[in-house]
Amino acid sequence: MCVLVDRETGEILRTWDYKQELTPGDGAGVSYTDEDWFHNNAVWYDKNTNSLTFSGRHVDAMTNIDYDTGKLNWIIGDPNNWSEEKQKYFFKPVGNNFEWQYEQHACVITPNGDVMCFDNHHNDTKYPEEALPAYKSFSRGVRYRIDTNKMEIEQVWSYGKERGADFFSPYICNVIYYNEGHYLVHSGGIAYTKDGAPSDALGPFAIMAGGYQKSITTEVYEDKKLYELKVDGNFYRAKKLPLYCDGINLELGEGKILGKNRVYAEMETEIPAEDCGETLPEFCNAVVTDQFDMFMFEAKFVKGDLVMLQLEKGDEVHRYYISTTATPNKAMCVGTFIDTDDRQTRTIITKEGLSGKFNLTVIINDKKYQTGVEIEC
Repeated sequence: MCVLVDRETGEILRTWDYKQELTPGDGAGVSYTDEDWFHNNAVWYDKNTNSLTFSGRHVDAMTNIDYDTGKLNWIIGDPNNWSEEKQKYFFKPVGNNFEWQYEQHACVITPNGDVMCFDNHHNDTKYPEEALPAYKSFSRGVRYRIDTNKMEIEQVWSYGKERGADFFSPYICNVIYYNEGHYLVHSGGIAYTKDGAPSDALGPFAIMAGGYQKSITTEVYEDKKLYELKVDGNFYRAKKLPLYCDGINLELGEGKILGKNRVYAEMETEIPAEDCGETLPEFCNAVVTDQFDMFMFEAKFVKGDLVMLQLEKGDEVHRYYISTTATPNKAMCVGTFIDTDDRQTRTIITKEGLSGKFNLTVIINDKKYQTGVEIEC
């Protein structure tokens, strides 16, 4: 969903639910998962058309909806693997040297209505069996011109493909439109194996395997490099800032908590379990981080175990399911937080809707364990 928040009060003013116009699984790309079916990594409001454009990495598409009605206007991307129902929203390519984008980031609408993005061009296809290896891949900034009357699309500019695999970032990155012909293209997710070959594994996994990372940020004008910055490491986005900020007064003070957390979803089903009178096994290596509005429970479990976290206060019990099923990591935007041990779980529970002091217990299969931790809400 896209959520519009009042930055002064924290109040949610409006939401747009992608499922109103899109169906999970429709248009699935190579990195699609059931848990992360769209993977929205950017949003752009265009006042000229009063519309919102979303970048959906896992469907290899930029989708545009009407701001007021939420109705789908168009889709830019490879139409393969999309349902017949959605084909009318796609554009027909015209002109020379046209290529679709894949797993793009940072959608931008230019003043004349063109559509730009960073085309990661990860896989170069919507079908796993046809995916290109990293050493044959490229990434680029790209600009498309669309005609919504004829439903035609033309590629009018790109930068990066000519640099080949050395400019290839399978994830993150961005482009910025400064003026006609003047852009920033940030390839921030470049990774290599320990042998120096372009890595098929995304940045965090490349590091885990002994490889290394790089970012290249290029400012171009009329297809000529004005400036280029190469940095060790992967960085999501880049933005050029002025050296001096005349007329800007930044006032610092105490932070304010605005709005409210949502009530965390509970499990209604009770799991029959005997209180074994023991504390959670040392193997779990459990850690609780308690904050005023939420708490985080980190622990290690055997894959496939049935695990339930519980807050207990007399007869009042709140139950929270903890999944121990291995899930693929197809999106590395939060790569810093990926554990090297896939048995490690991280569960965050908001305190919204809870009141009082609760004992924290954990059910593993058919046994309930004590933690000795008390959560105050």
